[in-house]
Amino acid sequence: MYDLQKFTLRDMSECGLALRHLGNKANSMEEASNYIIQYLYENLIEKQSGKNSCVLIRFFKTHSYGELTSELQECTQDLLGNHLPDDSLKCLTLLATAGEQSEWNSRYKSGGHKAIPLANEEAIARIPMIFQLIQQLGLNLGTIVQPDSNLLTDLEQRMYNVFYIPDALGSPYIPSQTSFVIPFNIKSVVGFGGLLPSGNMFVVLMFLRVVIPRITVDLLRPLALNVKMAILPFEDEKIFIEQSQFVVSNEISTATNKDDNFQYLNSKIATLTQLLDVSEQSTINQSDRLEQTNAHLQKTLDKLQTTQIQLVHTEKMSSLGQLVAGIAHEINNPVNFIHGNLIYAKQYTEILLNLIQSYQDCYPNPPKEIQELIKETELSFLAEDLTKIINSMTVGTKRISEIVKSLRNFSRLDEAEVKNIDIHEGIDSTLMILEHCMQARQGYPEIKVIKEYGQLSLIECYPSQLNQVFMNIIANAIDALQNINESRVIGSIEEKYNYPLPKIHICTKALDNKWIAISIADNGCGINEEARSRLFDPFFTTKPIGKGTGIGLSISHQIIVEKHGGKISCISIPGQGAEFLVEIPVKIKN
Repeated sequence: MYDLQKFTLRDMSECGLALRHLGNKANSMEEASNYIIQYLYENLIEKQSGKNSCVLIRFFKTHSYGELTSELQECTQDLLGNHLPDDSLKCLTLLATAGEQSEWNSRYKSGGHKAIPLANEEAIARIPMIFQLIQQLGLNLGTIVQPDSNLLTDLEQRMYNVFYIPDALGSPYIPSQTSFVIPFNIKSVVGFGGLLPSGNMFVVLMFLRVVIPRITVDLLRPLALNVKMAILPFEDEKIFIEQSQFVVSNEISTATNKDDNFQYLNSKIATLTQLLDVSEQSTINQSDRLEQTNAHLQKTLDKLQTTQIQLVHTEKMSSLGQLVAGIAHEINNPVNFIHGNLIYAKQYTEILLNLIQSYQDCYPNPPKEIQELIKETELSFLAEDLTKIINSMTVGTKRISEIVKSLRNFSRLDEAEVKNIDIHEGIDSTLMILEHCMQARQGYPEIKVIKEYGQLSLIECYPSQLNQVFMNIIANAIDALQNINESRVIGSIEEKYNYPLPKIHICTKALDNKWIAISIADNGCGINEEARSRLFDPFFTTKPIGKGTGIGLSISHQIIVEKHGGKISCISIPGQGAEFLVEIPVKIKN
């Protein structure tokens, strides 16, 4: 089976070898043509769908009117009308056909294409597809209508081009658009062929349901030579299956000469076939070796790229970790100093405020100057607000301490090796670092985080690396939700409120006493199947240039699968969000 959309050098060699040998079991030109067409129809398959690539495939060959059967001569006369043909008139004759419809599997049932008279160049020009076919193959119209014996040897030994219409729909060269091209979904048309020693043209014409790449078109050219080798023995012999008489070349005058010439030609063909077989097998072997080498080189390249990603990412994370730890340390010292002193400041303030209150109780009517000063300084407001300020500063320093703790917890430079940790701490630290990205802004609602933490025991893992995974997945979820928010901002206010508010749902649970699962889901725009299948490939990203490198999820996959012996997968339906499921063992296997 061969897929024309992925046609390789090996496919060309194998298919050509098979086509060439089909002539060995035939008894006539027509029978050989049928074998060829049937083989191509059955073996050219669209592998993804399993359907035949050809909706219709046909084999044509030019014959002189005098060589045709009475039935085909009648068809030719019908097309010529009042013009009487002579025996030398060239007719493009249908020898074999195969296709989806039952009537396409017999040349006898063909409507108006059994024998097409090629009266002169002007007549051919009035048939767009035949005219374009001959032109694209690189044949000369005059050679087809009236072969010149002085030029035939040179012309016959050439390799001709391929007739190719990449877009059949609406093409002026493909007739029957409404009755054939559209209803049968014809995507492209391909034809290949050439000249025989007699000057007659042969063509294999394929109407395809697929669009094939240009490189495949080029690989079809050598198939014409193989078809030619299959039908060459019948060039001066029997043409039609039901034909009792042989059509004999005018150059062979006697039966003896005919036998001698046929014997010579057959011997020559057999020799050429053997040479081609050896060459073909050599090509196949070389193709196999090249494919193996290419596969090995691709594997090595992928490994080098992965190693490079790992080195760059490790260095980057190491530098980032050192930076984060340094900043956390520098911030932590003064914050601890402030926070510690705030405790005493609060105590001293309370003492002073109590002292002032005692003075007011003992001296309710102070001197006029003091009363004016109390009024001017708004003593009651100051006493109330000072307590609030100190409480607010205490909350602020606690918040800074929590952020510093999250930064240290996220980088975990002191825990680079395997540790037993509470995985929820890592998730919470990541959420705190990314909290500013989830806050409400003008035109953007707040991203709500829903946490459903199960009862988990401490797990054995690489803490800093696991935190990287949480960071990559949650950051991607935020990006997806912000993208869908941007599309909402473009619409009207009414349209905005028809959408559910953005949220990230994080769930953890124990699968059994050996495995735990972490689910991180969002209700963003989702991921299509093509992108989902490549999410963990290095350098693959769906983000615009400058926003994503395509290594975050690749590294995450490596950390979960290779470092922790776990699993990571993505479930998504476009328009309904995405869910990343991480499963890791409680203890890392050695």
